[in-house]
Amino acid sequence: MSSSIRRKRGTPTVGVQVDIAPDVKALIDRYMRAADVPQWAIIEAAIRAGKPGPDGIPEGWDLPTQPRLDLDPSAGGEPVRRAG
Repeated sequence: MSSSIRRKRGTPTVGVQVDIAPDVKALIDRYMRAADVPQWAIIEAAIRAGKPGPDGIPEGWDLPTQPRLDLDPSAGGEPVRRAG
């Protein structure tokens, strides 16, 4: 998509590469077309629109609740290493 919206020259940025669900990518594409803005503008606007709740996570966000890896080095265990 070619857009007339550009960042000011010299604006600091960092790259992000993620795999997302196809329906989410379709929404991003739809929002890009409707607003005539590039993908980065949609992602930045969505993140900035979230208002953090008491736990620091934006209210209304449905984040995964899968078990997390315990990587706390103070727990006394050795990290799990994969055989290469």
